[in-house]
Amino acid sequence: MRPAPGAGAGPGVVAGPGVVLLPGVGCCAWQLAGQAAALSAAGRRGELLDLPGHGGEAPVEGTATLEAVAERVGGRVAALAAGGPVDVVGHSTGGVVGLLVAVRRPGLVRRLVLLDSNVPVAPRELAAKRARAAAVRADGWHEVLVSSMRAAWGPRAPRLRERVVAELAAAPEAAVRALWADVLELDPRPLLRAAPVPLLHVRSTRDVDAAGLRALNPLASAADLRPLRAGHWPHLVEPGAVAAVLVPFLGGGPGA
Repeated sequence: MRPAPGAGAGPGVVAGPGVVLLPGVGCCAWQLAGQAAALSAAGRRGELLDLPGHGGEAPVEGTATLEAVAERVGGRVAALAAGGPVDVVGHSTGGVVGLLVAVRRPGLVRRLVLLDSNVPVAPRELAAKRARAAAVRADGWHEVLVSSMRAAWGPRAPRLRERVVAELAAAPEAAVRALWADVLELDPRPLLRAAPVPLLHVRSTRDVDAAGLRALNPLASAADLRPLRAGHWPHLVEPGAVAAVLVPFLGGGPGA
């Protein structure tokens, strides 16, 4: 784990609950450094944490399933939460991992942000997501990963897109394939219903119905950034817009 540049305690930075920032599958924590800097400016301490087998983080033993990854990340979050619960911000698969940690380890997470995470609650969108898992389990999965992520980027910032796509393409199969397939096959509704903390879903591309999410869990809220056309990485394409919804939400109390 690497602290974000400028995210450590310093003059004007208020001590308080830390914020753990988790990237998505095939991605690295540097992509969330801008959000960590925004949190630091608001008096919060951001911690960038790579998923196992990504960046400088060691892989899990055996197959990197969603459960195995969440167990490893939960242990790392627990070490950071020795003084009390922390907030978790997860992009895409990082949000799903954060959701598992919040449910499996009560009292560890104070607030949770799912940044364009793939957690549909309507049956049609859920079925479409789960149908895609077959392509990840089959030969040619790597081409599916790269092409789908490139398409999910959106029309803006093409140079930055190529950097992110190159990082995705170079991600080890052992770290991404089973994890991605598990996320696609997951029915997130029981976890969303069981989440014991305030959670915010920031929608940029994913088909997650805000009303359906709130019906599952009264602690859930949503922000819709689709009009920005920022693609699946809005924290890179429109970092200010993401910070504008993330920082106030994380500034609330544990039950607010």
